[in-house]
Amino acid sequence: MTQLSVKTWDVVETDKLSKKLLDGLLKGEIGAVRIPNFLSNETCEQALKGIKNYGIDYYEGVYPKIGKIGITQFEHRFSKDKKKEYFKKAPKANRARESIFRDSGDLLRKVIDFVSEAWEFDVDIAVEEETGESYFAGLVRVMSRALIHIDWAGGLDGLNPEWTIGKIHAQLAWNIYLQPSSAGGSTVVYQRQWRKSDEIYYKLKDSYGYDPEVVKNVDFVRIAPKQGELVFFNPQHYHEVQTTEGDTERITVSSFIGLMPNGNLVFWS
Repeated sequence: MTQLSVKTWDVVETDKLSKKLLDGLLKGEIGAVRIPNFLSNETCEQALKGIKNYGIDYYEGVYPKIGKIGITQFEHRFSKDKKKEYFKKAPKANRARESIFRDSGDLLRKVIDFVSEAWEFDVDIAVEEETGESYFAGLVRVMSRALIHIDWAGGLDGLNPEWTIGKIHAQLAWNIYLQPSSAGGSTVVYQRQWRKSDEIYYKLKDSYGYDPEVVKNVDFVRIAPKQGELVFFNPQHYHEVQTTEGDTERITVSSFIGLMPNGNLVFWS
């Protein structure tokens, strides 16, 4: 199933990663990489049981509402006190992930091992260089919609405090679809990266999202979720999750991956 040649800005479907594919994603040359049946249906159901037994929390001040298990660096990025709070919470959040996925196997570790097979440098959870503290990775999310936005830890805001992940040269995101919604819920990735002027012309007030005009007439790829599938894309490109339909919730596990200056790949949420 692995493809040897890759069209620019396409979706590649494969059963095995390669350095070429990862490089293409990191450089923004590939729209997405899909790994069908990364998890069996049985493993997904074991993971879902662990999630439902643990319970779902919700982001503060985010609309449409997004449920989650875990913590995010994004919510703690604005002050030194919030940064300390993140690293205080991270060990507990990592233990919770391991507990939730005890029966299915730690899904984060499965992805780290999968990426490691294709990458020549170290691949692991990010560590804050100054303190040696580990980041959290492996966020569970329940969402019916995500607005058009980008994700970039490499100094986009120019804000203090500094984070080790702020040194990254490129960023990826991965999702495992544990439970697709009844209908809808596709991820759309646009061939357009953030520009500074976008904050003036397109940023929605009091929101993480951007006006759809920012991606008007822009090429895109659409990924309709399938249970057990693992998907990688570059979140420096504008992307969204389209509205879900039906009674079945869309449940994923995910994290970011950053390319460090020394070539290592680091995971965090």
